[in-house]
Amino acid sequence: MTRWPAHAEPWRALCALGLVVALLITSCGLFDRSNLPSLPSISPPSEDEETRISREFRREAKKYFKFINNPEVERYVDRVGRRILAATGPQAFDYRFFVVDDSQLNAFAVPGGSIYVFTGLIERAKSTDELAGVLGHEIIHIKGRHMARSSGPDAISVLSLLSMVLLARSGSGGQAAGVVGQAIAATRQAAYSRQLEMEADTLGTRYIAAAGFDPKGTIAFLKTLDEERARNPIDVPAYIMSHPITQERVANAELVVRSLGTTQPRVENPESLKKVQLVIRMERPAGDSVVGEYEKLVQQDPQNPELLYLLGFAQQLQQQLPQAKRSYEKSRQLRPDNSGLQRDLGRLYSQIGEFNAARAAFDRSLALEPKRGRSLSQCAESRAALGPATIPARNRLWQTRPSWRRLLLHRPVLYASG
Repeated sequence: MTRWPAHAEPWRALCALGLVVALLITSCGLFDRSNLPSLPSISPPSEDEETRISREFRREAKKYFKFINNPEVERYVDRVGRRILAATGPQAFDYRFFVVDDSQLNAFAVPGGSIYVFTGLIERAKSTDELAGVLGHEIIHIKGRHMARSSGPDAISVLSLLSMVLLARSGSGGQAAGVVGQAIAATRQAAYSRQLEMEADTLGTRYIAAAGFDPKGTIAFLKTLDEERARNPIDVPAYIMSHPITQERVANAELVVRSLGTTQPRVENPESLKKVQLVIRMERPAGDSVVGEYEKLVQQDPQNPELLYLLGFAQQLQQQLPQAKRSYEKSRQLRPDNSGLQRDLGRLYSQIGEFNAARAAFDRSLALEPKRGRSLSQCAESRAALGPATIPARNRLWQTRPSWRRLLLHRPVLYASG
């Protein structure tokens, strides 16, 4: 009997896990099923069952994933997802968005309304519209009950879903893909069909356009994935494993965008994504170097308001408050119409005890974006900006006017920690 060498034991276990996964579930499209018989029509799991699966998966996932609990990151992803959901109409589930601290380029959806985005994907996104394209795609997988339609409701279980995700994270992407591919070939039932992938691309793109995002973000991110695969043909990104990039999908997305005609997407502040990417970097062991990097960039371009804003934000995260104040205020002089800067400046003023200046900065932010200021997310941000250690500031602002009382009553909605 042939013995496995010691270094091969992990892959022996991985192969076994791959076979279990293939027998239990489907993943998104590792295997081209275009030549296979069509799946029979089935009844999807009940709403309660899918909600239970989503809740139990979250509980099990906490054992294996490290979640990002930073409010800046959580609110950003949640805000993008909620805008898309608002455009899709009534929801069957309570959707929740989680950010996983993992460098892999990956995102996945779990039946019942849970969507997980890895920090590696956020860092590779070049715009909020690209992230919206990914979230729109995953929302459609849940809304359309694609997993049940692909594999059957009996195959959906917490064990099978978790096994799929952990397998994708094991070893290098290329090796994991090979193991899973063998298991898939054995069962011929471990992939979303081409039709379901196209449906997720098509409807997801339409919904992000309706939500005010640029639908070209879908195309841009598909091309980003293709470039990633070309640069790393061996270490295949996990998202490509579960959502294979083909020229057909890119062509379909381009067709959908053309069919939408002229769209008028909202102007997205590029600093929002860059701030989130900055936070992710600074929470790593080498995060202290980020401030120095932005200081060098500002030295090269001292009149760039965006660089000054991001430098101030990094300095604030590092508790270099006097330096952050100088960077913020110089950025405000160059670009006084930046509502996000005014909001962060208000947060900084409250930290250093300049409460009148904090109130003025928050007022300017609300004046620049009055509609957003009335939303729950804006209320939460303004409430969070005061922080738990600035009770005197909250008391003073509470006494100022009724509109600030409404702002102070709201707490941030943090999803990844729940």
